[in-house]
Amino acid sequence: MTSIDRQHQAGDPQGVGAVPRPPSTLVVRERLHAALDLGARSPLTMLVAPAGTGKTVLLSDWVTRWRAPGTPVTWIGGQAASSLGPILEQAMAGDPQAPGLVVVDDGHLLSATILADLALVLRKSPHSLRIVLASRYDLPLPVSELELRGLALTLRSRDLRFTDAEATELVKAHAGKATAADIRLFQANTAGWAAALVLAARSFAASGEVAWSPVNQGPVLDLFLGETFSTLDERVQTMLLSTFGVPSVTGELAAILSDDSDAPAVLADLARNGLLVTAYVDGAGSEPVYRYHPLLVELLRRKVVGSAECARIVAAAQHRSALYYESRGDSVTALRGALGAEDPALVARIVLGRGPELLAAGERDLVAAAFAVLPADYLETHPHLTGVRGLLRRVSGDVAGAMMDAAAADRLTDERDPAAPTPDDDALDADALLLRLWKSRYGWHDVHAAIDRTRSLLALDRTAGGRRSEAVLGPERLAWLLIELAATETWADDLDSASAHLDEALVSARMAAHARLIAGGLVHRAVVQYVRGQVRNAARSAREALDTGGDELPWEYAVRAYVVLGFAALSDLRRDEAWRWHELVAVTETAESDTVVAALRALLRGVLLIEDGRLDEALSELNADPAAVGPLPSFLARDWALLRFRLAVLIGDEHGAVVQLAELDRVGSGSEAELLRAMLTIGQGDLRATVSMIDGVLARPGIYPPVASAGAAFRTILLVRAADPVAAEASLVDTLIRVAPQRILHALIPAGGEPVFLDQLREYVVRPNSHPFAPIALEKLSAYRSRSTGSGGTTLLMRTRPDAHAVPPRRLSAVVNGARIRLTAREAEVLDQLALGNSYTEIAKALFITENTVKTHLMALYRKLGVEKRSAALRIARGLGLVQPAPAVETGLPGTTGPSKGPSTGPSTGALGGQRRLR
Repeated sequence: MTSIDRQHQAGDPQGVGAVPRPPSTLVVRERLHAALDLGARSPLTMLVAPAGTGKTVLLSDWVTRWRAPGTPVTWIGGQAASSLGPILEQAMAGDPQAPGLVVVDDGHLLSATILADLALVLRKSPHSLRIVLASRYDLPLPVSELELRGLALTLRSRDLRFTDAEATELVKAHAGKATAADIRLFQANTAGWAAALVLAARSFAASGEVAWSPVNQGPVLDLFLGETFSTLDERVQTMLLSTFGVPSVTGELAAILSDDSDAPAVLADLARNGLLVTAYVDGAGSEPVYRYHPLLVELLRRKVVGSAECARIVAAAQHRSALYYESRGDSVTALRGALGAEDPALVARIVLGRGPELLAAGERDLVAAAFAVLPADYLETHPHLTGVRGLLRRVSGDVAGAMMDAAAADRLTDERDPAAPTPDDDALDADALLLRLWKSRYGWHDVHAAIDRTRSLLALDRTAGGRRSEAVLGPERLAWLLIELAATETWADDLDSASAHLDEALVSARMAAHARLIAGGLVHRAVVQYVRGQVRNAARSAREALDTGGDELPWEYAVRAYVVLGFAALSDLRRDEAWRWHELVAVTETAESDTVVAALRALLRGVLLIEDGRLDEALSELNADPAAVGPLPSFLARDWALLRFRLAVLIGDEHGAVVQLAELDRVGSGSEAELLRAMLTIGQGDLRATVSMIDGVLARPGIYPPVASAGAAFRTILLVRAADPVAAEASLVDTLIRVAPQRILHALIPAGGEPVFLDQLREYVVRPNSHPFAPIALEKLSAYRSRSTGSGGTTLLMRTRPDAHAVPPRRLSAVVNGARIRLTAREAEVLDQLALGNSYTEIAKALFITENTVKTHLMALYRKLGVEKRSAALRIARGLGLVQPAPAVETGLPGTTGPSKGPSTGPSTGALGGQRRLR
């Protein structure tokens, strides 16, 4: 297929109401009109037949007659399928059928979604719709079911064949001198096929002879190529060859592509004669749009393949096409035209000017094809293309090649004179910086140097002193560069600059109407919003990005949207949905290499494991630093430290909690660390002192919203315990004010596990003028239970309840895998020792038994719990409530005992604190 054949792939002249104009040589087929009249009384009428059988001409004539008395008819072309959607929605809703009769031509072009909706309407509410649908083949619709009920009619190829009388009238309209014998021959060889009859008649009219090959040898194409096409005027042939690759052509476009001002009149004449060219007019006075029949397109292709002169005509048309579409900003069609024209200079010009735009739009193969047609040494004399080739290699996964081109582009920008830059120099500078920013995020280039150089190119006026001025870039290249700059600034911990540059990128991308770049700006904005605690805003940006980019959104962008939506779902206490988003992130290879996404994914998994009560797995996940080049940005280091602190508290790891508080201080989150330290003083027993310290920290501006919200809820519970209802209600209102704007309900999970907090909420909800978010918070928190506490984890609030030291009765039985099990007293004692992290030797000494006896009891435990190792046994046992809480002994964490160890905590220095420090 030549490149012009693939031009102008989008669009369909058949909008709603755009009925094709019947040819002047129309044969009125009353028998089929009667059949359609009958069928139109039913919900569905199908015309199923191949191309060239006269479906469109028949329907356009029939619809014209129906409209004459004022009957409402809606005509929809197959490629305008979206027009059918609202009609189907109205039908499904049971509303009266406003469009009346709906006629769909080229129904085989309808999308699977539209066909599924249509099938649903026909099954559930068939009488809400009357539709006539023409297709080249059967569609997945309940036709047989409706026919059995008398609600559908199908006309097929045998019905559309021209009868002898109809064939005589049709042939006579094109070849008045044809005899009855001639017509009988035509009819015998065409089997009543409309297109073949027209072609045969026109060939006879031009030559006066009947020439026909056997039906099974492709007579129509052979005849047309051999005789009919050659009878056309040379200008008509040139116009057809110049335009046949464009599915929908206007007279103006035909004149440009063929370089013939009479092309509009030629098209109109072909349409009037019905020579496989159909004119569509949408409304009175509008310019006709023409479509060539697939048969005509195929024979023109064959003509080009067999004739050097025809190929030259097509190449010239493609060159004009490239220039035309380049001037209109349609880079895809322009580059395809340039490729077809086989003009390296034109190809190179479009690639240099529009290459990044095309790559950002997903046209990687098209750009690769452009480089493939350039001479081998072309880049040596045209080095400005080096940056675009580097970007192509980057998006194609050729990291080594991209690195080589990036280095070459850097050398070129350093070697030339900066005082007199050309537009090509600006393009190379931008492409080199796109590659440099990309390299810097993976440790292959200095981050801050890349940021500074990019800012200089984009923002600083350096005309003073004879140096170059700000670069002038197209909106697409500028948008991509700003997005890459913002991504690098995010990694470099400059969120304010990243946010500002993303705003600029979105302005440029929207100005260019570039969907992928718009989506790219939105997903990066979503990440920045999330790490700032703006969870709801981040989710809105992520969803908008997915809607904008659609199924074609690159994984590099989609994965950011998925991880943000996972955190947003968890923040709103939709745990199952959060897991589903996490699964999408986990299967994306980009997450393994993108530093920010890799860290966020690990964080999301860690918090979900904790919420699922899988504390051992969470411990393993959080004990390893996320893969990163250099230190993590402070916002990621902060979130890692906060999550590790939470797990350390849950498993009673005092040293680990202290280490994470120090880490928060180190990464600049001193206020958050101080708030957590204030909350830890609850174990000292002076509730008022703890509340006073929390008040002091919460009064500071700029505290990370989730931490501040958790602190406010914590304070509310302390005030309830201190029997200060007025202050408790004021604190509850403050908590709701902090949580409501971004729905950060996840911060309230520890408080939500406290009955007194829920009671306080219930009392407050019924008060006059209560906060509007209070009922939502009450409903969500009442329905949600974190599994972390059900599997052995203990929060600070749980440890400091008035009844916290009451030992619950020992539980020895449970149901595992559908069967009731019961532990012996000795097995229960071994299990408790196991939960303390003791070795076989330590367990034997504590229980005054031998190590072999310990192993025997462990094997019995594993068998009853259906597991094979210690970590799994503890996880199952905690979930079933079979592990006995440790006796109370003084320690730094309030309400805990001794050097308490969580599940599989390892050395007594603390499970989290004893590992590598978070970078």
